[in-house]
Amino acid sequence: MRPFYDYFRGQQEQKEKEEQERPNGPRGRRGAPREEQPKEEDLQPNGVGSGVIISSDGYILTNNHVVGEADKLEAIVDMKGSSKRYQIKVIGTDPQTDVALIKIDATGLTPATLSDSTKLRVGDIVLAAGAPMELSRSVTQGIVSALGRSGMGIIGKRNAQGYEDFIQTDAAINPGNSGGPLVDALGRVVGINTAIYSRSGMSAGIGFAIPISLALRIAEDLTDDGQVTRGYLGIFPADVDPEAMKLWGLSDESGALVKTVKKNSPASKAGLQVGDVITSVSGQKVENASKLPLIVSTHQPDTEITLSIIREGKPLTVKAKLAKLTPEILAGGEITEDPVAGAASGAASVSEIIPGVTVQNLTPSTRERYEVPADINGVIITKVDADSRAAAMGVEEGDVITQVNRKPVNAAGEAREMAKASSKTVLLKVWRKGDTMLFMVGNN
Repeated sequence: MRPFYDYFRGQQEQKEKEEQERPNGPRGRRGAPREEQPKEEDLQPNGVGSGVIISSDGYILTNNHVVGEADKLEAIVDMKGSSKRYQIKVIGTDPQTDVALIKIDATGLTPATLSDSTKLRVGDIVLAAGAPMELSRSVTQGIVSALGRSGMGIIGKRNAQGYEDFIQTDAAINPGNSGGPLVDALGRVVGINTAIYSRSGMSAGIGFAIPISLALRIAEDLTDDGQVTRGYLGIFPADVDPEAMKLWGLSDESGALVKTVKKNSPASKAGLQVGDVITSVSGQKVENASKLPLIVSTHQPDTEITLSIIREGKPLTVKAKLAKLTPEILAGGEITEDPVAGAASGAASVSEIIPGVTVQNLTPSTRERYEVPADINGVIITKVDADSRAAAMGVEEGDVITQVNRKPVNAAGEAREMAKASSKTVLLKVWRKGDTMLFMVGNN
């Protein structure tokens, strides 16, 4: 068969050569004209999102991730059977909630009818409108699957800190729906479509929307100066899990456990301590750790709030005057130090108090090496095994352990004996460069 193969191959090569020499330009192997290389401007990515008209003079609510990184923005308004294109002006964005307020130069628009999202119930029928996959005027139907979803890390993927209080729905939400309205059965807007939870990137029946009550509150703040002003308390909260519930003698797992108190913060000045469990803020119940910063952020700086807490099994009330949440704080910056009381003593001694954590008594040399003030009492962590459970929890070399299982500690040997008394979990109260923290580390 070789002669036949060579013959047909020669015929094919001759045909391709003739195609290449045609005056209409080069062609591909199949004889089709070759595509020209795209111009650089054609390679620029285009995105599409949706929005909700909230005023007759052109104010529109959408998502920060829809407009936040765009070089050029245009809006196509579909209303009363006609479409019109407008240039967009960004009034302000809030990455922490993924809300943006934009404006178009228009008058006589019909704003959407807004509802009270706090009255939503699980099972209510909702519809998600928008332009999924660039298909404008699309609507999908579903129900409210859950309320108050938080701790999803959806906004946190884009920002250092996010405030999440999502409406969950199984109404199909796809790329292009972002910023569009989630409406109830009467057509009233109850939320702003924001994200989906999916392994494929397409709708999997788990979508999230920002409650319209929260979005409007952000929009009002953005209208003033294009920024959102929030109150700052200065703690890092954690959920109350079954282990913490048992250790603190709590009746349920609601509330937020104070794990860190920032130096010179409103929390520090108010007397909040690591280990406190915050159950409510000015009468508003704190269901879990993620709800606490969301509640605090709704109050303006210089506002005095009332915190209901549980400390060592006893209910207490603490008042705190909020500071302003600044970009430096959001980025993890430090503020002026507020010293923690105490006095160091004891001879030099080294001991491993829990697996992977070695401590040493505080001496003049260790204080100088780790920059520990003279009024801090405890034992200094000089070594943390990178593979230990303590390291995974965030314990670091240079931390000063001031309490073990809620009892003050002065020497390494003493700390080891205190830790041995706990068969499962050891509570470590830690001082770190002016901040106080609480770690619950397994003792095995």
